[in-house]
Amino acid sequence: MLSISYIIRKRKRELQMPLSLGQLLIQEEYLTETQLDKALEYRKENRARLGDACIKLDLIKEEDLLNVLALQFQIPRIELEHFNFDSDAVDLLDKDMARNCNAIPLYFIEDELMLAITDPLNITAVDEISRNTGKKVTLAISAPSEINSAIQTFYSVVGQQEEIPSANGEGESIEVSEENEEEVIEIVDAILKDAVESGVSDIHLEHREKSVRVRFRIDGILRIYKGWPKTKAAAIVSRFKVMAAIDIAETRKPQDGRFAFRAGKKEVDLRVNTYPSVYGEKVVMRILDPTKGAIPLEKLGFSTKTMEQWEAACSHPNGIVLVTGPTGSGKSTTLYATLNLVNSTDIHMITVEDPVEYKFDGIVQGQINERAGMTFAAALRAMLRQDPDIIMVGEMRDRETIDLAIRAALTGHLVFSTLHTNNASASYSRLMDMGTDPFMLSTTVRAIIAQRLIRRLCSKCKVRYRADEEEFATIAMPPTDEPLYKANKDGCSYCGERGYRGRAGLYELLIPSPELNELVQQRHPDNEIHKMAVKQGMSTLENEGYNFIKKGITSIEEIHRVL
Repeated sequence: MLSISYIIRKRKRELQMPLSLGQLLIQEEYLTETQLDKALEYRKENRARLGDACIKLDLIKEEDLLNVLALQFQIPRIELEHFNFDSDAVDLLDKDMARNCNAIPLYFIEDELMLAITDPLNITAVDEISRNTGKKVTLAISAPSEINSAIQTFYSVVGQQEEIPSANGEGESIEVSEENEEEVIEIVDAILKDAVESGVSDIHLEHREKSVRVRFRIDGILRIYKGWPKTKAAAIVSRFKVMAAIDIAETRKPQDGRFAFRAGKKEVDLRVNTYPSVYGEKVVMRILDPTKGAIPLEKLGFSTKTMEQWEAACSHPNGIVLVTGPTGSGKSTTLYATLNLVNSTDIHMITVEDPVEYKFDGIVQGQINERAGMTFAAALRAMLRQDPDIIMVGEMRDRETIDLAIRAALTGHLVFSTLHTNNASASYSRLMDMGTDPFMLSTTVRAIIAQRLIRRLCSKCKVRYRADEEEFATIAMPPTDEPLYKANKDGCSYCGERGYRGRAGLYELLIPSPELNELVQQRHPDNEIHKMAVKQGMSTLENEGYNFIKKGITSIEEIHRVL
């Protein structure tokens, strides 16, 4: 039978550790030789580990020790406080084993499990976890306090008896003690606080077969935040529903609500929607940050030419100005920034929105309420009797709304609205498909701006490289010999290990000319209208993307994802 000391020596050889911990601490300039001797003496007298001795004697900090151990074992040091756990991976290990082994699963890819552990030399624990999960284990090192906190978060129990209401409304009532109710409130508050502080746009609470997890949408991408046992699900959902003034007893149909939340000095509004699913109600919350609604137009990233043309189009006394793009492309932000630009005390501006995302002084804002008959068309009809100068309609959804908007434009009003189209020129066919007369469109449309939001490469860790022809071909970009940048797949602390930090806008501004309007009147296809606009100087979304790649703002991969 092999001795433990032999196994440890073998593991050290496998990990190719040429230096001892003490030697590394000196090499990395955490300790002097005198301090190391002092720690070694303490270790001998107290039968302690060298690292523990150094911390006990205040020679190094725990974080420094973890970094050196990661270097020694050639494994990553992972901070668990903000790590996006895969709840399916956590489910592979029960609470008792996690506690006994001082370890917690992070994620798995096929048959390989990434495991955070306090002691990489605990061979017995690693082998036991490998046997129980049926997966090959790859190690990362984390602080004992972080692992204990993660175990508490993922494996603790909310109440003595809970049952998740099913999608068909069947299920027993939730019994949660007062003590556990406070715990649920703490969990929900932590979710909201972390979301606000991290710049999250949407929070997704999702039921799974054996767990519930929360994902954050950051810079347009969904990322796992945390997960909990299934026993927590009903109480967490109910807490959100109570905050949003939603009927907690109704689980069979979608519901909408809204509430305000303060995180530090920042107060945000959250728009809440529930959706019945097989495993329980899914909750999605859109975070509406009032400070983002007041972004000046010049901060949106328009080029000088685009800014001048957009301001000129928005200064017309009448006509229709459209902002287009898919959901989540920043249309509302552009529209609100534009309204801020044109708003003044000598004009009357009125809106109808679904919903009102940001509130502005000096603008009369109305919200859709279809139950009460307040549709876009009904609201627009009433708004025209309010003596407005400028009208904003949240979205052109049907022919009646479009016809009323055209009538408003023809009678001396400037109308702003949005559409869901892939590019600017496609707006004409979209409106004509809803029955709009092409001559009326050519007479009233002043400008159409299409847009996308792309992620910015992290300025601290982006990787310089030379792209090959295949990469350029993925986005039909003309090849260049100049070095470009791509995301660091491991990221860094500055970008939260994502490789990207923040977003920027791509814009395609179409200003109709007489020649282009003639094509519209003759119902020419989108591609011909697009070619005419480009011929007359329009910079396309693709060209804007190419420029961002060349400037090192974003990557080929990101432009391919968005466009």
